[in-house]
Amino acid sequence: MTEYIHQLPGTDVQAIGGHYTILEEGRMNHGGRILLYWVGVAVVDRSCCGTGGCRFVHVPGYVTAWHNRTRPDGLPVSTVEPVAGERDRKIIKALLDQQYPHSQVSFSDA
Repeated sequence: MTEYIHQLPGTDVQAIGGHYTILEEGRMNHGGRILLYWVGVAVVDRSCCGTGGCRFVHVPGYVTAWHNRTRPDGLPVSTVEPVAGERDRKIIKALLDQQYPHSQVSFSDA
């Protein structure tokens, strides 16, 4: 189990070569469990190798405790179990591809 710190839509995360912005957070039912994911866009605009960007979906995992605590900065924290099985990851990726076509899908590791 790992803790996931929820971010507000519109949150920008800066990096050396660009940034990404969190667009939305979502949940979906998968195999009788609730799966947490979030959607973002990445922009490479400060790189010596050129510019670019993409939309992506990140899957922290299955929710085991929703908003079970709040950080001092006010952000809620949930407990999640990362998706471990390759078969489940392929199924989830296919479902997310239908909803968010042409997006990169990544998973948190255990």
